[in-house]
Amino acid sequence: MDNSIDRRSLLIGAAASSLIAPIPARAAPATIRAIGFDGFPIFDPRGVAARAKAIIGDKGEMLAAQWATKLFGYSWLETAAGRYQNFDTIADASLRHVAAALQIPLGETQRAALVAAYGELEIWPDVRPALEKLRAAGIRLAFVSNLGADTLAANMRRNDIAHYFDPPLSTDRVRAFKPSPKAYAMAVDAWGLPRAEIGFAAFGGWDAVGATWFGYRTAWVNRLDVPAETLDVAPAITSRGIDGVLALAGID
Repeated sequence: MDNSIDRRSLLIGAAASSLIAPIPARAAPATIRAIGFDGFPIFDPRGVAARAKAIIGDKGEMLAAQWATKLFGYSWLETAAGRYQNFDTIADASLRHVAAALQIPLGETQRAALVAAYGELEIWPDVRPALEKLRAAGIRLAFVSNLGADTLAANMRRNDIAHYFDPPLSTDRVRAFKPSPKAYAMAVDAWGLPRAEIGFAAFGGWDAVGATWFGYRTAWVNRLDVPAETLDVAPAITSRGIDGVLALAGID
């Protein structure tokens, strides 16, 4: 028998078998065992604008919008510079700046009432049933938030949802605001879980990016239907409501 024919047959057979060999399956994602929440997928921040309108009238919504932008700008500035003042302090500082820019006179009592509005928010209508499902599935929950622990606790008490959550993880613990990795790492440290087993629920697109960069599977609860960030990552799930968080956890 011609040895060259034998070799050719073997090569053809090997090539054919490689074509029909099964492709190794990609490993399934780790099971989500805990979820960190930004404050606002749970609490409706529009209450701040409502308070501003009640205090100063028609310019209240404009003040609130520019205040929110300046507030988070100050939080990022502080963190980038290696500095830290708590949320209420920079909220007041940013409010004073915006009021001056808009030429809206605000006394100390009015400013205090506006800052306090962050601790007097209502929950979104879809929150409570979702929290019931998450806790029934044995998933641990905690806030991972730039808001102070007292503010988070006040909102939880006001809405009777504290029993769903572990103690809040305020950035006061690490003295660095999100999107600092130190802030996101609080959940890893508190739960002792790998990042792959922790989900994150973001309200802001920037927060969804930061949590994804850190290594969390992230649900962006885009309640206000704003455009997505145009950076190099995207959240695992984007939704208008908290149903995206349930999907992240594998709950129907």
